[in-house]
Amino acid sequence: MEKLVNILTNKWLNIGVSVLSVFYPIMIIFVSWIYTAYYIEPSNEAALYVLYIFINVIFAGIMLFTRKRTVTIICAMITPIFSFFLLILTFGNWIIIIPPIAVCVFIFFMCGAGETAKMIIGTLYLILFVVGTLVYLTLSQLIGEFSLTSVDLSLRSTTYQYSPDKQYRIVTYAQHNDSDRSTVTFYLERASEDISIPFADCRRVLGSIRLITSAYNKPAELEWKGQHTLLIDGRQREFEFSDTALWDVIFRNDD
Repeated sequence: MEKLVNILTNKWLNIGVSVLSVFYPIMIIFVSWIYTAYYIEPSNEAALYVLYIFINVIFAGIMLFTRKRTVTIICAMITPIFSFFLLILTFGNWIIIIPPIAVCVFIFFMCGAGETAKMIIGTLYLILFVVGTLVYLTLSQLIGEFSLTSVDLSLRSTTYQYSPDKQYRIVTYAQHNDSDRSTVTFYLERASEDISIPFADCRRVLGSIRLITSAYNKPAELEWKGQHTLLIDGRQREFEFSDTALWDVIFRNDD
């Protein structure tokens, strides 16, 4: 037992473990990006959320263990700002939002920073969260739900039509309201930008291009003619994704 205590209280071990704290804000940034730019298709939703909560708990333990180290203190001071962006970008997805915010609050008050610094910075963060959330809710009421992808993922179909080389896919968003105004919209996405995480596949949505919107009861006919050529209702369209802006698509009509 004494050996274990000596190991755990070793200064260099403590410093080394504290470096792992840097990966926590990086993880929060990554999660924000995933839930902003991608459509998540879980293969096992329960396992995905359990793993996510477990990772947050592990980081809480690491940062608590090294709470007096400079690296951990800096991470504890700056991580709430990333949690705020996670809150805004994934608002309503509470199982994603609550674990990092809980860890940030816990570590913020437990870290070795001075009490005066905690009081001042903590007050600023409290104002940021309260005012930021109120502004977000107000804007949502005035201009609708905020989304960088500009599509309603709840209308998304998971039946895709891939290009011959599997680099692109056509995705449909059907808005069916039992009226003559029901529509189906076709989007083009770059499937090569998809990524996989444990228990889920992430389909790249940010930067998708709207191809055509047609009546729900008579949708447009889209057919791949080549790797970069589509037939839309018999009309040929070629496309090319820019290497510097993946969502910048240039259509050329060949009448």
